[in-house]
Amino acid sequence: MHYLPTLRLFFDGGVSNDYRLNGHRVEFRTNEGPWRILDDSDLAIHFRFDTEVARWLRRYSLEANPYGSNAR
Repeated sequence: MHYLPTLRLFFDGGVSNDYRLNGHRVEFRTNEGPWRILDDSDLAIHFRFDTEVARWLRRYSLEANPYGSNAR
């Protein structure tokens, strides 16, 4: 069985946010709701404020390509 890379964040009041990589897309849902695709502006906000989601995406990108953007 194939599992997608995921991140789950928990907040006060029993709220959770799930993020997953599905192909070349980042998808998001709240509390087991429907998945939606994060657009470029959503992702830009995460990277601008260096959120846990941005750190997870950077970590996953480096694990997938440990040589960085210089690899050909």
